[in-house]
Amino acid sequence: MAEIQKNKQFLRASVSILGFLVLALAAYLLFLPLYPALKYEFFKQASRGEDFKNFNDVKKATEEIIVNSPSENFGNRVIIAKIGVDAPIIESNSEDYGLARGAWHLSQGSTPDIGGNTVLTGHRFKYLPPSNLTFFLLDKLEKDDIISIIWQEKNYYYKVFDKRIVGASDPSILAPSEKPILTLFTCDPIYSEKNRLVVIGELMTQ
Repeated sequence: MAEIQKNKQFLRASVSILGFLVLALAAYLLFLPLYPALKYEFFKQASRGEDFKNFNDVKKATEEIIVNSPSENFGNRVIIAKIGVDAPIIESNSEDYGLARGAWHLSQGSTPDIGGNTVLTGHRFKYLPPSNLTFFLLDKLEKDDIISIIWQEKNYYYKVFDKRIVGASDPSILAPSEKPILTLFTCDPIYSEKNRLVVIGELMTQ
């Protein structure tokens, strides 16, 4: 009888522990998508002295990111200091390959050194946060915010002038441009491929 009682107690304890672990896992999974946004709000409070519409402030923040980046990030990359993006620009015929490694450069677009419409896309949410490889916080960019592109060892700075939501197959993303512009896009809403969140910036003259 004592042995049966001990087994029942062990079973109850095991069920309680398992239930706690399930609840903890569920809470973690619910919190995970919110983490980047919470981190952004904290970072925004801590960096009130920086103006991401000011070229000198953005240039300084970009240079700090470059200094602190791992060596494998050297090469072509997109840096958005305001939202913590520091992603290599991947050139590949495979969308999956490119998006799995950073910001994928669409070959149908142009390149910063040539001008026209340079088009990059990134996952909205893929990697466990914190991750600087995704465009999770792309919606936080506003008019006149500045984006940095390093292309063939040269820095290009673009000032945001447009942000919009378009359909997933909207061809305007790849539309040619006489002006040198940068188009960034990602999925919207976060867990859906229904639409695209598009941010467009114009090359700044330095």
